[in-house]
Amino acid sequence: MTKIQKPILPNFLIVGAAKCGVTSLYYYLKQHPDVFMSNPKEPDFFFAQFSKIPTNGIGDNCQNIVQNFDEYCRLFEHAVGKKAIGESSHTNLYYYRKTIPLIKQYLGDPKIIIILRNPVERAFAAYAELTLEGREFLPLEEALGQEPKRIAQGWRPTWYYQDLGFYTHQVKAYFDNFSAVKVCLFDDLKREPATLIQDLFRFLEVDATFRPDLTANYNISGVPRLKLFKSLFRRNPPLQGIVSFLGKTIFTEDRWASLREKLKAKLLAKTTMKPETKRDLKNLYWDDIAKLQILIGRDLTHWMNAPTRDHVKR
Repeated sequence: MTKIQKPILPNFLIVGAAKCGVTSLYYYLKQHPDVFMSNPKEPDFFFAQFSKIPTNGIGDNCQNIVQNFDEYCRLFEHAVGKKAIGESSHTNLYYYRKTIPLIKQYLGDPKIIIILRNPVERAFAAYAELTLEGREFLPLEEALGQEPKRIAQGWRPTWYYQDLGFYTHQVKAYFDNFSAVKVCLFDDLKREPATLIQDLFRFLEVDATFRPDLTANYNISGVPRLKLFKSLFRRNPPLQGIVSFLGKTIFTEDRWASLREKLKAKLLAKTTMKPETKRDLKNLYWDDIAKLQILIGRDLTHWMNAPTRDHVKR
């Protein structure tokens, strides 16, 4: 009788949140010789089990979404001998009510990594990224007003500037359902990336003395320093596909990703939101941040500051 080989599947997941450093964690962790990360980076398999694909947002790119379980298994075929096997779909955090039962069904009790960012900064970073790509045409304030409509119409969560930032109920659900959950902050990634990554290596039970290359910051957003550069960042799948192919051919895939992000950092300048919009978002998130810092045991007062008016309950 032929023995059916059990497929190799992830034993850890980076579940989000979006625009909080997930991409950087992906590239930093995958450098470790005992860590295997899926390609594509965000297969969104669990999201695909209950969502309409493709999604309806302007220019939403759904070509890398893995809808079939056999295809999902094939992502990890070459992980033989690796101690830590993972993927990094940030939709798993926001859609926790639907993804957690599916994760438990398919994967059992994997280790969970969650990275969070000041929700006001996260919202603006998401908006800046879509604006940079030429997909968001509205001013931020109008886009915030359109968010409920976009959610109802099934746009990708990337467009949910406000709603993705209410972390407490999302994180608590993972604490309640999995035995090993690690919550880290974008602040840690910016301030002491080596310390954070070593801590994650220990969490994944691989050699924490390994030192990955941390010189590139991934998936940053901003505005082009010169109008000449503006077209470089517009969403153009055919052109981007050609450039990506050439880059990966000349360099390794990971080396190309690092060089691309370093170049991007030189071409972009930071941008800011209107003070009154920032104030309103701070007020909106006040109660949730207060609850979150108790839940995760981290001081988040630097996120909260003093609100400029009575905070808004949600």
